[in-house]
Amino acid sequence: MIFRHAVSIFPDPMYSRAEQRLKVIGKSANGRHIFVVLTLRKRGDAVLIRPISARYMHEKEVKHYEAQKAEVEEASDSQER
Repeated sequence: MIFRHAVSIFPDPMYSRAEQRLKVIGKSANGRHIFVVLTLRKRGDAVLIRPISARYMHEKEVKHYEAQKAEVEEASDSQER
């Protein structure tokens, strides 16, 4: 298991029209941000995860992600009120 904390999952429609790709961003056990691109495939009754790419995020990417995450959380909080 690479993620030890909650993850954020986003669609990644730019790179594939044949199958749904997902971008997953989360943190490892030691707190480093990880970026994973994957697709889900169905085999019989099972759903399999096919990883396409996985890497640690650069500091600039982390800052961008954290800013976007804060905006989404703020918008969500204001809708609940």
